[in-house]
Amino acid sequence: MTCPFSGYCPAIGSGRLGYRPAFDGLRAVAVVLVVLFHANVSWARGGYLGVDVFFVLSGFLITRLLLEERQATGRTALGRFYLRRVLRLFPALVVVSIAVAIYANGWLNAEQASQTWHDVAVTATYRMNWAQALSQVPPFGLLDHTWSLSIEEQFYVLWPLVVIVAHRIGGRWAVLGGAVAGTVASAVLRGVWWHDGTVAHRVYYGLDTHADGLLLGCALATLTLLWPRMPGAVTARLARWLGPIALVAMVIMGARIGLASAGLYSWIYPLFVAVAAVVIVDIYAGGLTTAPLRAVPLVALGRISYGLYLWHWPVFLVLNGGRLHWGFVPLTLVRLAASLAMAVASFFLVEQPFLRLKRRLEPAGRLSEPTFDPQAATSG
Repeated sequence: MTCPFSGYCPAIGSGRLGYRPAFDGLRAVAVVLVVLFHANVSWARGGYLGVDVFFVLSGFLITRLLLEERQATGRTALGRFYLRRVLRLFPALVVVSIAVAIYANGWLNAEQASQTWHDVAVTATYRMNWAQALSQVPPFGLLDHTWSLSIEEQFYVLWPLVVIVAHRIGGRWAVLGGAVAGTVASAVLRGVWWHDGTVAHRVYYGLDTHADGLLLGCALATLTLLWPRMPGAVTARLARWLGPIALVAMVIMGARIGLASAGLYSWIYPLFVAVAAVVIVDIYAGGLTTAPLRAVPLVALGRISYGLYLWHWPVFLVLNGGRLHWGFVPLTLVRLAASLAMAVASFFLVEQPFLRLKRRLEPAGRLSEPTFDPQAATSG
């Protein structure tokens, strides 16, 4: 039996991406940024940007999966693709939603409980991003954080259809063109609407104005297949240190770029997703960021990052300072410990059984599990 934190990585250009432990390490960095931001840690003011790391990685891995399957079989099995996504994402989300609903019925007043049940329905249908974009839910709900899952699920529904149509029109070059055009359009639309006075939550939560990270990852994945030696050439000859510099820049931006930063919705977001894309290219090429991101603690944390993302927000809201009356440090440590415990339980008791079922539906070859899906080292 192989170690769950080791993986097979074929040579660049061999056709199959294979499992890359460093991608799990990158997920760990991303989820830590998000969790510390929600914990109000002062040196993680830009931790919300961790979500966009997941977006770029999701676009990259899903597109590689779709194009590799099409290369191997000549088609895209949409039914199996969608079923794999449901098996990966839905079981843990259902458990969290049920737990939140039970808590609401037992400890919240009637109005709050009713709102929470509404949020459960919105979450189950992956509409939370639009509910927040259109101000249909009050702030600080127990499932508010599922907006990012909604964006990803909407992407999972739409992007495979775009890939199929574009591939029929012009092959991989058409897929690349569609991804690049979508990236630019989303970033420009966000900037224009923001400067025209559109409210921040509409710009931030809308799929149309927050899809550039996902689509940049899609473009990057397509480019690695069109130019298989590209990452190695860039890493080895042009910018050997670009990957580590990008990783450090990503962490610094996650520490310093607050929500009130000037230029956030115009140039900061595009810059950040570009930085994340550079790190992904470096990992793909086996560059200098691979070694630190393959560290066992980071890989292990990346494996449970989906559950950690799901559980940390309701845990933080339930274990609040007003209820416990503790100082910031002990309160934060207890919140983190409880969130980690729930994430580990979710991974082994909920996610793993469905992942075993999901593996039976995978195409030949293994691929790093995409996303927020922030997660397990099995194929998408």
